[in-house]
Amino acid sequence: MIDAIRFSTYLEALALEIKKSRSGEKSTLKLMAAGARLLDSAGYRDLNVENICTEAELAKGTFYVYFESKEVFLNQLITRYIGFEEQTYPRGDPQASAFRRAMDWVTWYERSFAANVGILRCLVQLSAASIEHLELWHQRNRNIVDRALDQVARQLDIDPDSEVYELMRMSVRSVGGMMDQSLFERHNINVGAGREEIDLDLTIELHAVLIYRAIYGENPPLAEVERVRPLLALPHPAGAVRRQSRQR
Repeated sequence: MIDAIRFSTYLEALALEIKKSRSGEKSTLKLMAAGARLLDSAGYRDLNVENICTEAELAKGTFYVYFESKEVFLNQLITRYIGFEEQTYPRGDPQASAFRRAMDWVTWYERSFAANVGILRCLVQLSAASIEHLELWHQRNRNIVDRALDQVARQLDIDPDSEVYELMRMSVRSVGGMMDQSLFERHNINVGAGREEIDLDLTIELHAVLIYRAIYGENPPLAEVERVRPLLALPHPAGAVRRQSRQR
């Protein structure tokens, strides 16, 4: 079982490791941990400097020593959280089955989302009004998808610059988008306008393939798909593992 780590708990642990009581980094970490906790129960618009300082048990003026404004504070908090996600991403057992690794990835993503929903809600809602935050959200998702695909690409000897790899990325991002919508509904996250530019025809075909597989448990006939065909023509991971074992 993959246990999720709360970002606020992680920041508090880092702050405790700093022995010097008047350390700027210690105060910064305490303020960020307080902000992360408050975001679990309050929207970013309701978050205010006084509440953050009270929660962190620091004087109000301390906040402005380290942050110019609440907006700067939220930007740094979100950026640091994305780095935290990269640190907690499951490495995966190369000896495990492809499905077991996929389960580990989905478990990590959904449990981490639930444990840190306040910060993610803040990022999603800010991305509806800010190009900067929208790009940050998409960059975060791209990084996660690339980490998920890295081991698969190496196992199947797929060039990361190839058309097949790009189709794999689009396929995983399509499923990831479905997961996100489910998580948004589950955690009552209202999403505003603003989406990454997509290839609509390709996305439609990917979604149709995924729905077909969910219902029938197999790929659709290759003759009936167009742009996704190179992806469906890939060898099954289990077969690739068996071939590699024989080669050794």
